[in-house]
Amino acid sequence: MVFNKNGQVLLQKRDNIPNIKEPGKWDFWGGHCEKGETPKICAIRELEEETSIRIKDSSKFKFIMIRRFGNTEESVFAHLFEFEYKPQVYEGERSEWFDPEEARKLSMAFGAEILFKKETIEKVKENLF
Repeated sequence: MVFNKNGQVLLQKRDNIPNIKEPGKWDFWGGHCEKGETPKICAIRELEEETSIRIKDSSKFKFIMIRRFGNTEESVFAHLFEFEYKPQVYEGERSEWFDPEEARKLSMAFGAEILFKKETIEKVKENLF
């Protein structure tokens, strides 16, 4: 989860092509861990591969929770993007900044709207701001 100083979250609009899961929905960046990677290192690598965001200090990349969706278990991390611009993205149709309350109402991929529960957003704010 990437947030800006205004408390907005950055989401990607997934490509709207039929051969991918959940096409055209909003989502976070992420992926699968390579052999030997910790979930944190994996999340940093995936974010750097899929956006122009570079994490120079991994201590500022905060663990938030383990999320289970179906048979999948995901580690969720949050990062404060301290610049005013929208970072370039290399995956998905586009990205947009959203207030968490607005993001909760979007058509999210893979049940990700659960990450906008009040208690989750409060935990993110405690860790980032």
